[in-house]
Amino acid sequence: MVLTNENAPLARHALVDTRCPEEARERIGQIFCPHFLLPREARPRAFHARHNSAPQAGYSVNFVSYGAEVEIDPGELGAFFLLQWPLRGGAAVRCGSESVEAGAGERASLLSPTLPTRMVWREGCEKVIALIRRDAMLRQFEALTGRTAKSLEFDVAIAMASPTGRHILGHLELLTAAAENGAPASYQALLQDALTTLLLTGLAHNQSNVLAAPTREAAPGAVRRAEAYIDAHIADSIAIADIARAAGANLRSLQNTYRRIHGATLTESIQGKRLELFRRRLRDPAASTSISEIAYSVGLGHLGRAAAAYRQRYGETPRETLKRR
Repeated sequence: MVLTNENAPLARHALVDTRCPEEARERIGQIFCPHFLLPREARPRAFHARHNSAPQAGYSVNFVSYGAEVEIDPGELGAFFLLQWPLRGGAAVRCGSESVEAGAGERASLLSPTLPTRMVWREGCEKVIALIRRDAMLRQFEALTGRTAKSLEFDVAIAMASPTGRHILGHLELLTAAAENGAPASYQALLQDALTTLLLTGLAHNQSNVLAAPTREAAPGAVRRAEAYIDAHIADSIAIADIARAAGANLRSLQNTYRRIHGATLTESIQGKRLELFRRRLRDPAASTSISEIAYSVGLGHLGRAAAAYRQRYGETPRETLKRR
């Protein structure tokens, strides 16, 4: 899926569709947080607030547009980060002491919860927005580093065409597709892990020096405990941070050592084991005959990607395997 303006993302998750600014302020405030919202024109004919939102554990994926130019002042967001990806038009964004002009194809923005925010969305601006709970981001930082942080404050601007920007877009597309298709929680947990890790390691913030510091190798016992945890919970909702806690190691050390030993990341290992379980259930006469049901039951959430990975691994399609029961 490519995020474009052809069809509004998350249309099946529409929560707000109004031409009344007061109603938009109240209802969108209930989804995000209370905020000041004011059209820049006295009688804005173009005002049309739309908000589609799919909440998940620890985050939500949203599509938001206002039609007319509007001023938005939420103050400090408090409980969450907002990753705002313009699909069309642009917005002037101020977060803390930093101001940027965000615009489709050029710059996205990441708002930190402890910094005051103020924005002007230009007429026609439309965005896909990932809301990431502050506690989820802090937990991921602690899992990666073994250290706690009272606050994480990111640089606001994200260059969309940069390598990190392109990776973020890929994650947003996966998050949106997973929400639209009702992917299992086990798959969505991996997506959240991947996005928070990418933001923490790929973007500048006030704790970047901690992540830049060298990390030790994890002990062999930690790798074995990680493997045992993955095997025991392969079809469950596994968070990478849970694996690190079970292994008794910080996530960066565990990831580096695991990759050196196995030639794969923890996430790649989980997906590989889920493909193996997928194959066993496809061949099991007592299992469901629905490929999608089997895929979801083992934690594979993106059927197209799962099928492509399955064919590359086993030299046949899931349907071909199912037919040979």
